[in-house]
Amino acid sequence: MDKQFYQVVTDGVFEVLKEKGYKLETFEKGEYFANGEKAFMIDYNDEKSLISLKTALLEEGEGVEFKELSSWLMGEDATERDLLSVKNDFVDTTLENIGAKQSVTGVKKVEMPSKKKKADTIDIESFAARFLAVFPAHKDAYKQNILKYGEFLYDDFFRNYGVQEIENVMAEGNKRHISKYFELLNLGYTNGEQTVGSTIVYSILCTSLLSETAYKKQIEAQLEKHVYLYKAVRNALELLKSKKNREKYL
Repeated sequence: MDKQFYQVVTDGVFEVLKEKGYKLETFEKGEYFANGEKAFMIDYNDEKSLISLKTALLEEGEGVEFKELSSWLMGEDATERDLLSVKNDFVDTTLENIGAKQSVTGVKKVEMPSKKKKADTIDIESFAARFLAVFPAHKDAYKQNILKYGEFLYDDFFRNYGVQEIENVMAEGNKRHISKYFELLNLGYTNGEQTVGSTIVYSILCTSLLSETAYKKQIEAQLEKHVYLYKAVRNALELLKSKKNREKYL
């Protein structure tokens, strides 16, 4: 992993700890941030391509023993978006560990996405707006996603809530609701930008079909009504038979 990328994560955590009175210290294994009672460090294992957030209690006369709080696989192909996810996870985990969770009052200040004009090509924001119009219960989750990552991390959002709503509408068994959701997915795929199409195919539909869902046949039956979307999902599922591709696309 690029050292500059590694520094992005380290600086993000250190900025939070500095505000809480922690200072940079060094020891034989590298750097850590401490306040005399507790220490935090970020470790990268080249062999395993694993970046980890660790903490230790500093007790007088005792050796420093760091324990892992959170870790991510981060190879040489890590992107800036990957680093943003890691940084925010490590910051949240650090704040939780020291009992200083970030306030969520900022949720009210996050603007909801806009559908824009119907004639426009659907981008990820307008697709999110359409999704939230059908499933308004996830509006706060949308806002929390932006607060956590600093931008809309759509893959994370739809892997959770897009997939969840497939399970929900299938379990409910209301044919009109099921049809409405799959028409929304088809609209996004056929009229959406490439980002929207790949999110629908991979993050929502393939994730759902590759999970231990009890509704696989029902999902496939709905997809058969939308020929081009169904073909795209079948092709994606073939691609995802490879473990390497599953790690890349899901």
